[in-house]
Amino acid sequence: MKKILSITFLLMFCIMAACTKEKAGAGPEFITFPAYEEENPACLQYVDEINNTDEFQVSVSFPGTWTLKSERPDVGAVIPGDFYTPLYIYEEDALIGYIGFNKFEPYTGEIPKEQYYQTVYPSLRLSSLFFWDPYTAVNTTDTGETGVADIWYLDPEKLDNHPGANAEVPQLNTVGILSYDTELKVYIGIAFMPGKIEREQAAEIAQTVSLLPAGEK
Repeated sequence: MKKILSITFLLMFCIMAACTKEKAGAGPEFITFPAYEEENPACLQYVDEINNTDEFQVSVSFPGTWTLKSERPDVGAVIPGDFYTPLYIYEEDALIGYIGFNKFEPYTGEIPKEQYYQTVYPSLRLSSLFFWDPYTAVNTTDTGETGVADIWYLDPEKLDNHPGANAEVPQLNTVGILSYDTELKVYIGIAFMPGKIEREQAAEIAQTVSLLPAGEK
């Protein structure tokens, strides 16, 4: 009987450990950006600057069942943002979201720390088609911050039905993660497709995010 109980407890422990691993991931994943070279047929200077960005890494712990792919998914539209060389997040064949990056020039004027993010992400907060706000910080360091943002955007599939009348276009909403570093002069965004994860899980993932120079772990 004792032997049977011991085996039972061991099996329960293994099952619980496996579930925990699936939820939290097998450990930090190190993602290098730029992930690839952006096409630039118009020879735009800013895209050249993006492609010449010094490599850096994003350390993040995703659930162990998620994978990253560079190929753009075959869907009608992805969540709008202002990011380059995005990598798309999948769970098997289901699109979970994407992670991408951009550059910024750190603001050096006087501003309360809790408002600094507003100087980093103006293009994500002031667009007429989408905005990543409100924003809640979950982890702050001397050189950066990571937070969770609500994402609101006009339904891309309904825009053509309301030409010149954006106010009549239905809105969609979801959740995302933003993180910046003033020394690296870059920020990243992670957007999750509507209904894929809860805000609490996004906050848990955000707690694991850090931006690092290339090669540093």
